[in-house]
Amino acid sequence: MKFAVAAEGTRGDIHPMLALAGRLKKHGHEVVFCAPPDFAESAHARGLTFHPVGLDIREFLNAEARSLHGGGLAMARAAGRLMKDNLGRQFADLRAGAEGCEFILSAGTQIAASSIAEVLGVPHRFIAYDPILLRSAMHPPVFCRRPDLPRWLNRLLWSMQGWLLQLGLGGIVNRERARLGLPASRDLYGLLLGRHPILAAEERIAPIPPDAERVVCIGCLHPFDETPLPEKLEAFLAAGPRPVYLGFGSMTDPNPERSTGLLLEAIERAEVRAVLSEGWAGLGDVALPDHVEVVGVVDHSTLFQRVAAVVHHGGAGTTTMAARAGVPQIVVPHILDQFHWAARVQRLGVAPPPLMRRKLTADGLAHRLRAICGNEWLAENAAELGERLRHDLAGRRDPVEAMIRCD
Repeated sequence: MKFAVAAEGTRGDIHPMLALAGRLKKHGHEVVFCAPPDFAESAHARGLTFHPVGLDIREFLNAEARSLHGGGLAMARAAGRLMKDNLGRQFADLRAGAEGCEFILSAGTQIAASSIAEVLGVPHRFIAYDPILLRSAMHPPVFCRRPDLPRWLNRLLWSMQGWLLQLGLGGIVNRERARLGLPASRDLYGLLLGRHPILAAEERIAPIPPDAERVVCIGCLHPFDETPLPEKLEAFLAAGPRPVYLGFGSMTDPNPERSTGLLLEAIERAEVRAVLSEGWAGLGDVALPDHVEVVGVVDHSTLFQRVAAVVHHGGAGTTTMAARAGVPQIVVPHILDQFHWAARVQRLGVAPPPLMRRKLTADGLAHRLRAICGNEWLAENAAELGERLRHDLAGRRDPVEAMIRCD
């Protein structure tokens, strides 16, 4: 079978789909990986056929770095600008990339996928990494940071989100659907999710809400295979006590030098060794003390099992990797579902209350680091959760079959 695997967004949106595409290929399927052009190298490194779709996401996020740190309204405006600039390209590029495919899998903000599948007459499945993306009275939409609202208000907020999406992007989407000879859609969010969405998350961390319909859970797609670490990093890890890991993934930064200084000051005050991830912000590009090691892209499944704690932005993949590794977490959410993941790991007893990125200080982070590194209760909870998640992973059937048969 020939698959088009289409993902739109940051590394957290793309890399799980790269892992899935690799599994499909091992099963003997033909795969065309359709994603923003800045992920071509990642696809080629895995031996995948790559087809560029839309704009360069990293370039856009670097240009909009202030919006990531400017609160929900600033980020919503930036996201709206991206979608308006990118939607037409999504339809045209994905239509070309999916030609001849028999199945389309999509993730992230890839809105065109279900329409392209419709015009090609092939099945489509949307893959969500967080149950908060599923319409439910049990939680509000992803733009709301309050997890404890009454059900009637959650329903109202979902209705409002649907109306706002239709108002902001419905005209563009329906223009593109008309070009394909398809009828107009009155439910843009429903168009994104499709008829049978798939949840690629660990139910022990974030279960499917009981009122979500026609959802199949296949577990987190990130592998946990302990790929070897770079020699320099291995030497640093072996040279002293377990360090803490600090990194904010694909979150860009308007002033990475200042943010690096804040993190280094917190590390000094907490008196810990640290591994600092560059991420898309380019952190760590300054003179560093001997007890801090800067890394680029490394395997989290290997590294996180060698650290004392993980400080991160709250992406679905990073949260799950830290949980599988069985180490405590400190979440510094920036946007969207990161606030949900921060609330979940706190509720599970493996993380203290989150530190909001806009309010992050060296003193506040140092206080959390000192507290978490000496907290036996958090450590025991994290170790127990990690053991259960690894057991679940070892006994899980291959998700490829589950996805194809989820009708």
